[in-house]
Amino acid sequence: MYRTTNLPNTRIQVADALRGIAVAGIILIHSCEHFNLYWSGLSLDRAIIPALEKPVTDFMWWLFAGKMYTIFALLFGLSFYVQSDNQAQRGNDFTGRFTWRMILLCIIGMVNTAFYNGDVLVLYSILGLLMPWLGKLPTRWLWAIFAFLVIQPFEMFSLLSGIDLHISTESWDKGLYPVLEDGGFIDSLVASLRYGQPVTLAWYFNSGRVTQTLSLFILGMLLGRMRMFYDEPGNMKKWLIAMCTCLFTAVVLYFFPIGKDGTPLRMMTSLWYNFAHTLAMVSATVLLWYSSKGFRRVIGKFSVIGRMSLSNYLLQSILGSMVFYSWGFCLYREVGLVYGLLAGIGIVTVQYIFSYLWLRHHTHGPVEWVWKKLTWIKLPL
Repeated sequence: MYRTTNLPNTRIQVADALRGIAVAGIILIHSCEHFNLYWSGLSLDRAIIPALEKPVTDFMWWLFAGKMYTIFALLFGLSFYVQSDNQAQRGNDFTGRFTWRMILLCIIGMVNTAFYNGDVLVLYSILGLLMPWLGKLPTRWLWAIFAFLVIQPFEMFSLLSGIDLHISTESWDKGLYPVLEDGGFIDSLVASLRYGQPVTLAWYFNSGRVTQTLSLFILGMLLGRMRMFYDEPGNMKKWLIAMCTCLFTAVVLYFFPIGKDGTPLRMMTSLWYNFAHTLAMVSATVLLWYSSKGFRRVIGKFSVIGRMSLSNYLLQSILGSMVFYSWGFCLYREVGLVYGLLAGIGIVTVQYIFSYLWLRHHTHGPVEWVWKKLTWIKLPL
């Protein structure tokens, strides 16, 4: 059984900045994908400068794809730890309240799904139900579970047994994407609510992200227990070791990929690469945050978005679907990837201005405020 150290869990500004970076990065990569309609192929001949499409695609996928959601997941685990430990220090069991909080998050996720089927909040709410129970375990047990999940057990099973665990989404895809390409607003919402989560959850499973997401939840909780995001004695040395180790691992896996494309082995090593790349970025950010005022001043701007991460995540789905889907401006038919990236930068700019103005008068984002108020309503728990 884990016991709290009774040390204060003050607000972690570098975590706010990292969360803001993750949200902004998610918006940019989604915009490059035209909020999942990039794959239709209808926009590939609409490039602003054809020669830029491939290098920009390669750079965006190298920097953001599979890395931003990992930062988001890591910080979800950290946030759970802070909330749970604060309640433990008051003598309260957070299990029932956090379970209710995940039910509310699932509802918010379904609202998000109605606009954009690439939602991750429903998956977070499902896996989040495990967190209060995992949080009761001793630290050494959590490290063991984390290590097991990082191995990617489903992909390892497929590799060793030859059994394909892939879930087909063909019938759901046919019910969803043609509507998003040509349907009206109501048709798109209905199709997204009907098919969006089956398509998305199957994709998360097929891509190995279910187990990786849970492993990152646990790692975030463990880093919270270790108080790694505070500038305390010994932490910067640990972050430096983590950064060097993860950077070396990422470089090796990037330049010397293991396994053939489409095989379980390649999927496993790709997930390990994304994991190492992400932790190298997080480690470098924390190190620079506590060692450079100039870095804090620049990167700290993302804290505005990060403090309203849930509101901005929901807003990016509304704005992005309006920009790219047929019920809105239908730009998926008109623009290539670079234009899509420029649209994403515009969305991030709008969200920054909105967040800055909102937080001048409020302590929480609008969705965060509702979520918090509903979390703490009186329940027979």
